[in-house]
Amino acid sequence: MTWINSYSEEKPGGWAMYKTYADTKIFVITYLVFLLPISFLTYSGMVKNSLSLSTLNMPSILYVLSMMGIWGICLIRGHLIGKHWLVLIPTISFVFNLTPTLSAITSVPYVYHLLAISLGVACPLVAEGHSGTYEMR
Repeated sequence: MTWINSYSEEKPGGWAMYKTYADTKIFVITYLVFLLPISFLTYSGMVKNSLSLSTLNMPSILYVLSMMGIWGICLIRGHLIGKHWLVLIPTISFVFNLTPTLSAITSVPYVYHLLAISLGVACPLVAEGHSGTYEMR
């Protein structure tokens, strides 16, 4: 079962997800919800210097799952605003937290997260022009 609009253009993930993330408030709230575990784990010292991804422990898994959520949100929002590279900004933040020398600068990852949020909010939607009717096939 797929949703196809009257322009016969398929939207992966269903049109409801795109309609939901077209709202900037939803984008900011979900981004911040996924950012809370990352900031808690970083400041509490549970996740430090290269995250010890070679061992499976709960803080590392929670950190990676939170980043995957942020990447998913940025992929969807980047598609809606026509900036498909938006997902690269949280990736730079992830690299800063992964690299031991770069993780000494603690504020840089949060500056990149703030940049991703502000770009996701400030850019206008370009995918909203597809306001045709949706039908199930």
